[in-house]
Formats: sequence, structure tokens, C-alpha cells
Amino acid sequence: MQNWIKIEEFLTITGLDSARVREMIVGGQISAKYIDNVLFVDSVSGTNALVQSAQSAMVAKSGADSAFFEQSIGTILSLYEKVVEAKDETIAAIKSENQFLKDSLLNARDKEAEDKKALENLRAEIEAKKAELEAVQRKYKLMWGKTLNS
Repeated sequence: MQNWIKIEEFLTITGLDSARVREMIVGGQISAKYIDNVLFVDSVSGTNALVQSAQSAMVAKSGADSAFFEQSIGTILSLYEKVVEAKDETIAAIKSENQFLKDSLLNARDKEAEDKKALENLRAEIEAKKAELEAVQRKYKLMWGKTLNS
């Protein structure tokens, strides 16, 4: 799973300089891509690269520089929080969209039921008017038939 963030945001979170991050991108330690001429970095591969560099630094320094490790852990936690926030926002958006679609479907079903009732009422009215017309026609024939006979 890849979570793309802008390089500027990645630099702010990690505290690394741009040249070092670009070296890591060229070296294949961090995945990156351009979207609309803006460089995006994969936060997961960036986190993995930071963890690997922290592990190699730990082996090299044997725990002498705890500030670096604290910064690395803070960076990892920050990136993790961003991924979780993005996931939560995505879930909320999907739930909202699903609710909207559900409501739309229910409204369409209600409208269809109303339309069916209206059609039934109109058909009943048409049948009543036909019967009334036939009765008037019979009455007219009877009335004119009597005057013609008299």
C-alpha cells in the first residue's frame, strides 16, 4: 500500500535536507513519482528507509546519539499518524457517499410508488369518464329517438 505525500511535507516531517532525500530516491531507498509536475514521496518506503538508516546508525554508534533515534521514532510515528488519518478520512467519505446513495435510492422508490398510485387514480378516472360518456350517449339516443318517433 502506498501513501503519497508531497516532498516538502516529507522534508518537514523527517527533518532531512532535500539533497539527502533526493539521494535516497535515486538510490532506490524511497519510492517517488511526479504528479502534475509535483514530486510525491511514498511515506511507507520513506519510513522504511528511515528505519533502515536508524538501524545502521544504531549499529555504527551503538546507541551514542539518542537524539537521532528519538527524531527517527518521532518521524515514524508522525508518518504513521498521517496514514491513519488518511485512512479514517477515506472511510468517512465512503460512508457518507454510501448514505447519500441509500437515501437517493429510498427517495426514488418512494417517488415510484407515488407515481404508480397516481397512474392507478388516473386510470380509474378514465374508466369512470368512459362509463359516464356511454351513459350520456345512451340517454341522448333515447331522447332523440323519442322525439323522432313522436
